[in-house]
Amino acid sequence: MENKNNYASDSEVRILLANVSFEELSESDDTSLYSGKNVEVLENSYVSITSKKVVLKVYKRRWFILGLFSLLSFMQCTVWNTWGPIAESSLTAFPSWDAKTIALFGNWGTITFVIFTVPLIWLCDLYGLRVGMMVSALLMALGTSIRCISMNETIFTWMAHSGANFNGIAGIVLCAVPPALSSHWFPPNERTTATGISSVFNQLGNAGGFLLGPLLVREPDLSNNKTVMKNNVRLLRNDILNLMDAEALICAILFFCVVVYFPSKPNLPPSVTSTVQRLNIKDGIVHILKNREVLLLTTAFSLSQGVLGVWLSVMNMMIEMNVNLEPLGFNQVQSGWLGFWAIVASCILALVVARLTDYLAGYMKKTITVLLVVSSIAFTILAMMCLAMIEPSLYLLYATVIIGSCANYATTPLFMELAVEMAFPVDETVVGGFMSCTYNLVGALFLFAFFIPNIGVTWMNYCLVAAPAVSLPFVFLAKEEYRRSSLDKECAGDRSLLVNSTLGCNEEM
Repeated sequence: MENKNNYASDSEVRILLANVSFEELSESDDTSLYSGKNVEVLENSYVSITSKKVVLKVYKRRWFILGLFSLLSFMQCTVWNTWGPIAESSLTAFPSWDAKTIALFGNWGTITFVIFTVPLIWLCDLYGLRVGMMVSALLMALGTSIRCISMNETIFTWMAHSGANFNGIAGIVLCAVPPALSSHWFPPNERTTATGISSVFNQLGNAGGFLLGPLLVREPDLSNNKTVMKNNVRLLRNDILNLMDAEALICAILFFCVVVYFPSKPNLPPSVTSTVQRLNIKDGIVHILKNREVLLLTTAFSLSQGVLGVWLSVMNMMIEMNVNLEPLGFNQVQSGWLGFWAIVASCILALVVARLTDYLAGYMKKTITVLLVVSSIAFTILAMMCLAMIEPSLYLLYATVIIGSCANYATTPLFMELAVEMAFPVDETVVGGFMSCTYNLVGALFLFAFFIPNIGVTWMNYCLVAAPAVSLPFVFLAKEEYRRSSLDKECAGDRSLLVNSTLGCNEEM
């Protein structure tokens, strides 16, 4: 793998001369792999690739772009996870609500994702990441602001549902774009790390919901005294309004930052494959649907991540409503802290795995397999405890939830980057959007189960165990290919020279 010190400094650019005269192709080779160069398919099944100068530059501002994107992703998931961590308080503050209402708030994000994925991906494909990010940031600011209009139960309920829809639509770009953002701004030896960071911040938003909600909204007083209950409702609604105001203010600030500065891509690309022309959205989707390896990976990703992602938002209901865990005396605050630490630990492991993958290329499939096995074992032990097959223990509860979540979520950046590699030259945004859409479809089906009468919470245990376990055969069957990275390495191995240049010297922030 090419060392990052080989890339140009502020006052230097790298000029790569891709001098591949003739390469023999088998019938299965795809000449679109070389789009962006001068490609000519000859009668004798050879492809001629003429020399082309590619000017590369790695900008320091890439970290600012990644940071701003990550903060938006963080807040989008925090807003999505607003109600689960304060479910008990919300049900007391708004008597017309029930568990299905809380589940529906979360489900709007998955429903709108499935419906609006194609239009939003098309928008990014046609107008670039800047327009897509501005639309997402605007929807987040609007969706959080309308919830501050009134605390009247009827009005607030409608605004909360509307806000959940706006926030869900905003999440399409934020979930689909990470691989494209890393491809546009980062060199090959930082791409998986960049994708991991942006994905991790989205997951950290879940932790933000577990932390911010219980921090600003008190636990309800369950006294039967009517005067106490009335005062309790008033205080809880005031706390919830403070939470709504805080989220709206943060989203408004982030929207302003995106408007001020968020370019779609740098003036000069960070890698050779960043210059390769991608397929349009229609051809890209067709290419994905015909690509067996990408479909296998997408299925594994959706099953393993789709269930866990939404389970964390309703985890407190499963724990508090499980009669076998009653001896542990778990409450809303403790559930919030468990969810918080599970997500934080998951994000740390995901970053470590992503960074190691950048240094130790070629082991994504093996790493994914090991992590899914560990996750399945941890969630099996949790299910056995919930079903009274093992004596409940507070330490065991924390260990199984944290280890299972860590191992499962750490596969997210690996799934996305490996799928992008296999689907190349399909646009990274299209690949990310396709995977995120199926992921949210699985999440929507999981949350819709709450609407089945008298279903209880036991079924959630089986889903948690099955999700990573069922994903393993799909990962095993997928053939590991690194088409994009192979082209980068091929071009980097050709004749190159580093020259002093004023090109782009004044563009660095």
